[in-house]
Amino acid sequence: MNYKKLEINDINIDEEIKSILVQIARWHNLTPKLWRSDYKISAEDIDRTVERIHKTKSQDLFLTIVEDEQGEIQGFIWAYKQEESQNSVMILSLYVTEDYRGRGIATRLKELLEQWCRLEGIKTINTTTHYNNHNMIKLNKKLGYIPGMVYMSKTL
Repeated sequence: MNYKKLEINDINIDEEIKSILVQIARWHNLTPKLWRSDYKISAEDIDRTVERIHKTKSQDLFLTIVEDEQGEIQGFIWAYKQEESQNSVMILSLYVTEDYRGRGIATRLKELLEQWCRLEGIKTINTTTHYNNHNMIKLNKKLGYIPGMVYMSKTL
């Protein structure tokens, strides 16, 4: 497996990077479908996510992909420094394709983020996960993350 930290240019992005960002945005936006079968995404959702990544200052962005031996992307991690406190990072998304799960890829992506955080002087990594995502909760606990608040909602 090949892990690559993407450097996103603040001015514009080439077609290869744009294609990667669209794939990342698609996976990021499809995640709720894992627990809500009626969940739908639109092209606008994907465009907004690509724009959000692109507008993040490059020095505040941690975006790393993992490719298989054929150069196909099999996962990613997307995090950024928090605006209110440059001491912390928020993981917005971590995804590994189904065929590559259980191989330590998510662990390695989080370890790479931790290395970057140490170099950047970041003291805290925050993340959220759906309460039904037992594998990610288990991984986070194994890596030393401490569970916190449970967000709940009711649709009327």
